[in-house]
Amino acid sequence: MEDLDFYKTLIHRYLNGAASHSEVALFFALLESGELDTLIADQLRDDLNRELATIRRRNKQRIRWQVGVAASILLGVTSMWFFVRHNEAPKAEPTNLVSITKEVALGRIDSVLLSDGTKVWLNAGSKIEYPKQFDGKERKVKISGEAFFDVAHNAKVPFVIATEQKRVKVYGTSFNVKSYKDEKFTVAVKTGKVGVKDVNDEKEWLLTRNDLIIYSEKSKARVLKNQNLETVLAWKQGDIVFDGKSLADILPAIQRKYNIKIKLNHPDIGKLQMIGRYKNTSLSTLLEGMKFSLNIGYEKKGELILLSMPDR
Repeated sequence: MEDLDFYKTLIHRYLNGAASHSEVALFFALLESGELDTLIADQLRDDLNRELATIRRRNKQRIRWQVGVAASILLGVTSMWFFVRHNEAPKAEPTNLVSITKEVALGRIDSVLLSDGTKVWLNAGSKIEYPKQFDGKERKVKISGEAFFDVAHNAKVPFVIATEQKRVKVYGTSFNVKSYKDEKFTVAVKTGKVGVKDVNDEKEWLLTRNDLIIYSEKSKARVLKNQNLETVLAWKQGDIVFDGKSLADILPAIQRKYNIKIKLNHPDIGKLQMIGRYKNTSLSTLLEGMKFSLNIGYEKKGELILLSMPDR
């Protein structure tokens, strides 16, 4: 229902000249995919019925003449739609000349709406490169860092994500891609189906709902089925989750979220484990929680946090 209302509003804004540049691009993308055909036909029929009702109320004696006027007006709108539908939108500039790069600073989370209606959330320290308007046989974007995608369905034009390590092909879905340098590459599928392929290998891993793939140079690929992805997606709400992983595995996410550097005075601190979820909390509250749960100390030195064991 939300999508239906959104499409109706988009059509109305375009036909009344109130659409923004991004809304116009989205309107033509949906129009070319055929997703708006039924809605526009319904809109034309509704417009005609409303016009006829208005004419009858105004002057029943002159109804034939006014119906003719109404029909001619509606015919103009219909002709416009068929012209656009069959002659397509004005050709966009080549996408390689109008690509957009969005970077998210450390300590922040941001989002972007692509021209096809795909929504992307970007974690701290992440970057996405995408065309101003998609064209060609695929919708391709490049990312580094971590992003959650809610991809607009278009079976004729697949959505492809390129990273330094992998190529992710989407079959209409929502999923998370983590591709930070010096960290394990992961893809977690919330809905739909995703294909993950190494840039130097033709082998493809197919993932479906609640599947998680973890890839590292040492362990290669591990596909985990039927996972609880709440921990993986917690960053979208600004949360930090300790789920039994070592502190060393969690530290990169903490440093990105709070834009700080953390140093350990002993390597054994990195092996400590704790369980808990901190919901968009302050750095001080998080450090106090770690101090209590792990029996460690901490010291702030500007943007540097030094973690220590009392007896070491």
